[in-house]
Formats: sequence, C-alpha cells, structure tokens
Amino acid sequence: MSEPKPVVWMRPEKPPRGPTPAHTREEIAAVAITIADAEGLEAASARNIARNLGAGAMTLYRYLPTKEDLWAVMIDEASVFEPQEPTGDLRADLAVIARRRRQNFLRHPWLAPLLATRPILGPNYLRGMERDLAVLGGDGLSIDDAIDVLHLIYSWVSGAVQAELTEKANVDRSGVDRHSWRMRMKPYLVSLLATGEFPYLSRMTEAAEIADADEQFETGLSIILEGIDSRYSTS
Repeated sequence: MSEPKPVVWMRPEKPPRGPTPAHTREEIAAVAITIADAEGLEAASARNIARNLGAGAMTLYRYLPTKEDLWAVMIDEASVFEPQEPTGDLRADLAVIARRRRQNFLRHPWLAPLLATRPILGPNYLRGMERDLAVLGGDGLSIDDAIDVLHLIYSWVSGAVQAELTEKANVDRSGVDRHSWRMRMKPYLVSLLATGEFPYLSRMTEAAEIADADEQFETGLSIILEGIDSRYSTS
C-alpha cells in the first residue's frame, strides 16, 4: 500500500521545478471563497477561479493539485481567527463561541456542510480550536470535559445552521415561505387533529407562530447552555 499523500500544508508552496508561482494558496482560496459564497461550492471550479485570477485553469493545479487541496485551503481561509479570553463565566463564553461560529457559517453557506464531510484542519482552524479549548480551560473545565462540550456546541451549531440555510434555499427556490406553507398544510392538519389522536400536536398548533431563525437559534442555545452550566459550572 502506498504512503498517504501529505496534507497541503506539509507540501512546499513553490514547486521544486518550474517558474515561481504568481499567486499564493491564500489568494486562490480567497477568490474561490468569493465565488462559493455567491454561487455555491460547485461554482468554485478551477476554470472559474482561474478566470477571476487572470490565469490559465491548468496552472492552478501546480498550486492545488486536487479538489481536496482546494477545499482544505478554502476551509482554512474562511476560518478567520478572532481572539477570545476566558471571563470565568462558562455560559457567557460558550455563547460567544456558538454565535461567532454561526455567523461565520452564515457568511459562507458552503462551509458547515463541507466541514461536516471534510474535517480538514488547517492552521487557522486549529488556532480557533486551541483558543476555544483555552477559553474553556480558563473557565475551569478539564481537557476531557472541554472536548466534550466543544464537540456538542460545534455539532449543534453546524446542524442548526444547515437547517436554517436549507429552509432559506427552499424559500428561494420555491417562492413559498414558511407561513405560506403552513397555510397550505392547515386544512390537512386540521382534519387529522380533529380525530383526537394527536393531543400534543393540537396544543402545539395552538401555540404562537414559529419563531424566526435568530430566535430559534437563541432558544436552542439557551437550553443547551443551561444544561452545560448545570453540569460543569465551577461556581
């Protein structure tokens, strides 16, 4: 069995032979991110990236030979590092981590799905993980507990954002928003509830309108943080 190919950050940016590269991996990633943000990940092809750089498509393969290499540097370039110091308030610090992560995923709609399938960890992303672990360590968590808590927060934020983006894409594609969809489903739902077989669903439909994406996120985050705070709080 052949040895696995080193990840992109372990390979020299300048090829051993040939002319000096005219662009850096970071420049290529930045262009690819701009395209992916506007048109989707599949639009960030070598041809489109090269056209925006004013280069030939084949020359890009000298910098990033595979799509996996391109995605790796895109993930890392999109993982902008922001400092954060522990405040001693575990719940407040976790809220900052979760909200910052959500906002970055919303800025780059392709990022959360790609990270879910390609956990390629570059230097920027690892700096962010180091910061988050240090924050939780400063709040009194052991390394094992910090890992468990971060895994929960990362996973929940990723899932919540992907559901939010899917809903938005459905609205954009169909022109039917959630309220209109509920009105369309209402006669069918009312007929089922009239059977008396769904008492809890009946109570749910009598409740207030479904909250918007921001409210849903904050409600879910509050529930999760209450549980974490109850289990791990050192105060």
